[in-house]
Amino acid sequence: MFLNINLSKIGKVLLGVIAICAIVVLIAFSTESFSSNRCKKIEINFKNADKQFFINKKDVESLVTKYGSDQLIGKLYKKIDLREIEQRVLRNRQIKNCQVFRGVEGTLNVDIEQHIPIGRVMMADGRDDVYVDADGSFFPLSDRYSARILLISGEYFRNLSNLKSKRQEKNLQFIRIINEDSFLKAQFTQLNIDANGDINVVPLVGNHIIEFGEPTNIENRLNRLKIFYNQILPVKGWDSFSSVSVKYDGQIVCK
Repeated sequence: MFLNINLSKIGKVLLGVIAICAIVVLIAFSTESFSSNRCKKIEINFKNADKQFFINKKDVESLVTKYGSDQLIGKLYKKIDLREIEQRVLRNRQIKNCQVFRGVEGTLNVDIEQHIPIGRVMMADGRDDVYVDADGSFFPLSDRYSARILLISGEYFRNLSNLKSKRQEKNLQFIRIINEDSFLKAQFTQLNIDANGDINVVPLVGNHIIEFGEPTNIENRLNRLKIFYNQILPVKGWDSFSSVSVKYDGQIVCK
């Protein structure tokens, strides 16, 4: 009985050792196979390709391959720096995020997330116009495609490189709200923001200018504007006023 128990224990130990050895061999084989395999093709995927058309797969492949000077297809994976390729792609400032990784059967996967514009900023200091996205990032216009979106101008943007600071948070929130409201997005064509942060809105329909003021109590002021458009203008006529102000709490001032 004593001998049988010991043999049973030894058998279990041997089985455990064999299993561990098998796992080590498989890992070593897999690692060696992974490092020695070659890139067979490049697969580019856009997360939001349906929302804008600033760049295409050909543009991204040119960045991935250094415009053809780094021929990745046929290259050993152990000689491919995935992080460096991501940095190449991100040099195009119309690209928000890039992830490069090895897929199955030797495929090099490149996942792209593009910036989606919510406004076009016309710079007051002579710099080229830029787009701004929902996170407040500025990125350049494209020769391929021009987005039909809200125009934004004014001294407020002098020397600004983005809308990401605490000071710009309310302005960015206001722009986002306009883009998320179908009526406001259709009716508001341009925002002019002065150096103090006061906003004037140029509407699509009507000869009036909207004095919005600073972007505080935003929802309340927009509700008053909707009262102006839904209840006052249909009675008085769309060309009856040259300005309407909602900058003062609880008031709609028409002139």
